[in-house]
Amino acid sequence: MLLSPKNMRREVKRRKAVVIVKNPEVIRLLADFTRTEILRLLSRKSMTETQLSKELGITKAAVGYHLHLLMKAGLIDISRTEAEKHGILQKYYTTVASLFIVDPEKIPEDAKRYFLQVQIEHLMGILSVFKLRHQLLQISSEKLEELAKVMLEQLKIVGQRYIDQEAETGDSESLEIKIYAEALARLTKQREWRNIFKR
Repeated sequence: MLLSPKNMRREVKRRKAVVIVKNPEVIRLLADFTRTEILRLLSRKSMTETQLSKELGITKAAVGYHLHLLMKAGLIDISRTEAEKHGILQKYYTTVASLFIVDPEKIPEDAKRYFLQVQIEHLMGILSVFKLRHQLLQISSEKLEELAKVMLEQLKIVGQRYIDQEAETGDSESLEIKIYAEALARLTKQREWRNIFKR
């Protein structure tokens, strides 16, 4: 039986829950807001170049450039193709994992500041909740940066528990919250960091 372009489907491997990224060049590729946002969007649902362009507010050419880099790095794949009204095939892209966690030991020097800043922002959000509940002692900028480095390591450790699991259907951000919570719980058990929280 021949398939018409409208019915064409491309089989994609089951998506992993977590991939620990160890290749420094791929990590450097992830040190970019647009590419990380594309991965976040595609981890939620398959999208076309046109859909991503509208969502991100950038040109299709710019989206195509980023998709090419992400595809070459093995972070995304084409989940299916569908024909539009005029017979033009639209490719739907998806991530190969629900969540990508960088190995902090493999981060190139020129990308370290990006990943530290992302962790600092996450931690500032979390720690502000503890502060509002009067459960946080004073924390300096230097200590916060040190905490961000430790958190990157904890995320890798916790993430390794999920690398052999397949992604569950649903919101991939729930998995990220779960892993982040587990990493934070591990971190607060360490004496050095436990002391910044009031009992």
